[in-house]
Amino acid sequence: MKRELSPWGKQCKIQMVVLDKSLTDLSRETKLSRTYISAIINGRQLAPKDTMDIISDALQVDKGLGQ
Repeated sequence: MKRELSPWGKQCKIQMVVLDKSLTDLSRETKLSRTYISAIINGRQLAPKDTMDIISDALQVDKGLGQ
């Protein structure tokens, strides 16, 4: 069964392309592991609000989408 991306996850992926940021770039910037960021963005793992805010800030994504 395929999991559907949340609006926040979709926006994160779009912004990664727009900003030309890889998971490695995002990992370095946020001090979070690549696998953890990927799991959060793809909805495989829930994250605390502050962690989602860190990712949102790095990607310039509306924090309200992650709620």
